[in-house]
Amino acid sequence: MKIRKSKILLVSAVLLTLAGCSGGKDAATKEEQVLRVGIDSELSTADVSLTMDNTACSVMSQVGEGLFSFDEKGEAVPALATDKVEPSKDGLTYTFTIRDNAKWSNGDPIKAKDFEYSWKRTVDPETASPQAYYFEGIKNYKAIANGEKNKSELGVKAVDDLTLEVNLEYPMSYFQQLLAVPAFFPLNEKFVEKTGKEYGTTAEDTLYNGPFTMEGWDGTNNTWSYVKNKEYWDKDAVKLDKVEAQVIKEITTAKNLFDDGQLDEVKITGEIVAQEKGNEALKIREVPGTYYIQLNTKKDIFANLNARKAIALSLDSKKLAENVLNDGSKKALGFVPTGFINQASEKDFAEEVGDINPTDEAKAKELWASAKKELGIEKTEVTILCSDSENAKKISEYIQGSLDKTLDGLTVNVSAVPFNNRLEKSRSGDFDIVLGGWTPVYADPIDFLSLLQTENSNNFGKWSSTEYDQLLSEANKTYANDYEKRWDVMKKADQLIAEEVPLVSLYQLSEAYLINDRVKELPFGPLGSVYYKNVYIEE
Repeated sequence: MKIRKSKILLVSAVLLTLAGCSGGKDAATKEEQVLRVGIDSELSTADVSLTMDNTACSVMSQVGEGLFSFDEKGEAVPALATDKVEPSKDGLTYTFTIRDNAKWSNGDPIKAKDFEYSWKRTVDPETASPQAYYFEGIKNYKAIANGEKNKSELGVKAVDDLTLEVNLEYPMSYFQQLLAVPAFFPLNEKFVEKTGKEYGTTAEDTLYNGPFTMEGWDGTNNTWSYVKNKEYWDKDAVKLDKVEAQVIKEITTAKNLFDDGQLDEVKITGEIVAQEKGNEALKIREVPGTYYIQLNTKKDIFANLNARKAIALSLDSKKLAENVLNDGSKKALGFVPTGFINQASEKDFAEEVGDINPTDEAKAKELWASAKKELGIEKTEVTILCSDSENAKKISEYIQGSLDKTLDGLTVNVSAVPFNNRLEKSRSGDFDIVLGGWTPVYADPIDFLSLLQTENSNNFGKWSSTEYDQLLSEANKTYANDYEKRWDVMKKADQLIAEEVPLVSLYQLSEAYLINDRVKELPFGPLGSVYYKNVYIEE
């Protein structure tokens, strides 16, 4: 059977421009083109093998590039690859041709071996990459991850300088979309090996192949710049000379800097979004993403199913989205958000599954009483771990208030820490409840569902279900060529999450920005980062 792809229904994607592409070149003057942007969390790494969070992925998408990138419709389009390709008849082999004019920022040519080296480095268990699981469909990945085979046996090979061959374990209709993810970007072996453990820890210890290079980041500071990469293969399309980035965690501060003309782009949330309705500078990017809390199932309290269910039923997704956030976010029907469309039925995945994220305080109290009896406790205390951004603290305080009010004998604390600390604690399991979110990397529900596989590095709560793992195996392998059965299996997996509650979906997010009207050609699509490659400032 021919493999049909899932697609993302783009509810709202805007291309910030009042002029055509040709107008961009005319508008660019001899004055330096500088874009000034606010970012809501610090940079964790510039190593594509270790990148996972949205900020790091965004940075890598400005200073790096893979075989493909995303356009404003969320489609994968050729970047370092010369063209999209058709796989072999069995859907297991892809052969890509690399652009012959692509270079690293030090002038070295980009070759197929740079991809082979990068991918094998990322899947190496010693690298401990949080993105390694994206390679699961590539031949021998699983055996490498389990220590049964050497990384050299990964199904990727540089046939010659400009030809890359990839062999899969099973057909993946979304494979070429995956290749736009930073995990699949190339690496210059000579530079990485020379830099060693310092690679990606500062701007100077990183090599670039994207539209920009990075300057001014020492690994801990909250300001840096993207500077036009003179060696970039498509440098004529890059109109900006520089992008100045500044981390700002307080939304009010970000808005004030925008209003004062000190920033051209800032992200806003909550009541400020409501206040700015009617402002032409306000741009809403609706993405199929979910904000949620993961519960640490290794802790006694959350090893108890009734306790987990009580937590979930105490929280009101609709109220949080509409009354607390009031920024265009909406109720989460389940873990997989709306926006993934069945190509056969034209129905939305989440809507087909239905509302599996209810609120029921009476039932929550009943289940909580059962949980306390099973655990032999009358009182207990838990802490919500979150980043120290204004929005994360607001959401955590809502959860805190709801649980304190509904669940008798439960005391809830909030620990707001710097973003990098939150990541470190999450990965080490040093939390009771952790606040996080996910936006899709490719247009398929499996991108969300995979996060809760037993061995997935983002399964911070360490929930493990043989039944769930089997469902994902069937979706990925057994029914890889049977679209309808695969879709049904993924729906069962989403429903199982709701029944077992390893996480609680809080709301389906949207992203709100204030953008200076001088900023042109800034695309907001449903997938990938906001690329600055084609942006220019109208003087």
